[in-house]
Amino acid sequence: MIQSRRIILVFALFIFSVISTRAIAQEYGVFEYIIEKAEGSADEVAAAIVQAATTNGISVLAEINAGVPEGCTFKAKVVILLDSSYAAQIMHANSKTGPFAVIDRINVFEDEAGTHVSIVNPHSINRTVLMDDRKYEEMSENHLKNVRALVTGAVKGTVSTKQYGQIRDEGYISKTMGVMAGGLFEEKIDNLITVPKANLAEVASKVKNSLSTPGPEWGLHQVYEIDFPQNNTIVFGVTGAAMEAKSFDIVEEGGDDSRNDYDYPGLAHAGSYPFQIALVQNGNNVDIRLVTAMFRMKIFFEDAGKWAFMKNMGMPGSLADEVEDSLNKGLGLN
Repeated sequence: MIQSRRIILVFALFIFSVISTRAIAQEYGVFEYIIEKAEGSADEVAAAIVQAATTNGISVLAEINAGVPEGCTFKAKVVILLDSSYAAQIMHANSKTGPFAVIDRINVFEDEAGTHVSIVNPHSINRTVLMDDRKYEEMSENHLKNVRALVTGAVKGTVSTKQYGQIRDEGYISKTMGVMAGGLFEEKIDNLITVPKANLAEVASKVKNSLSTPGPEWGLHQVYEIDFPQNNTIVFGVTGAAMEAKSFDIVEEGGDDSRNDYDYPGLAHAGSYPFQIALVQNGNNVDIRLVTAMFRMKIFFEDAGKWAFMKNMGMPGSLADEVEDSLNKGLGLN
């Protein structure tokens, strides 16, 4: 009898511990506003952010005019920043998954209410990519504060911390309807191509050349390059206007009902791109790694809803095919 009571007590304490842990888990959106109703056009605001980053020693890898749906007169510009000290922390945390989380995507977009600035939330992305919900919380928060300070110091407007996109209380992303695209991030990195007996720099040169011309359907092309020599890794950022425009058209307002009366609400998700391709020297071979396309769509666009995913299931595979075809041609593997 006493033994039974002890077992019940231990079980109850375990359940309480689980419930308590879940209760204090912080929710984060994939994106977070920094400024709403900024003073100036998207071009002017983006230029101010670029200037501030340069002044503060932050590398500006690219400034991209995002693709927009047909007929859209609003603009979205994505400023890609690299803080080298932060990137080093990410790569130290997990050199395999880290290449997919090292940059900041600052989205400057317009709609009927004005010009706004948002960021891909490092809290949300790091919990998924680094596969640990708690360990990197302080690192993510400190970095987010630094980026917010940079932007708010350069851009006038209404400061905001509103979260949007899929709101998650953990990094793990489960499968849609139990079957589609979920799992641990590390397991969703594909070795798209392994080049045997190869040198990283030579392969990178060929990849860069192959991605210099936009692809035939989605316009996929390389827009930035980062070298991590200490990790034997080179990262390329890839995007395409047709891919972007289609994605924004699909997601619409996503989970943010306050945007459902806008004509082109999906521009708020422009920070979802570019995506990364990682080239890694692995012994005598070079691995070319890419996050599986459907899983990456779930990271950034899950708030589009299950029906939107079901209707557009062919898009991720088509994107992956365009990348692979381009790489194979550049590497002479066709």
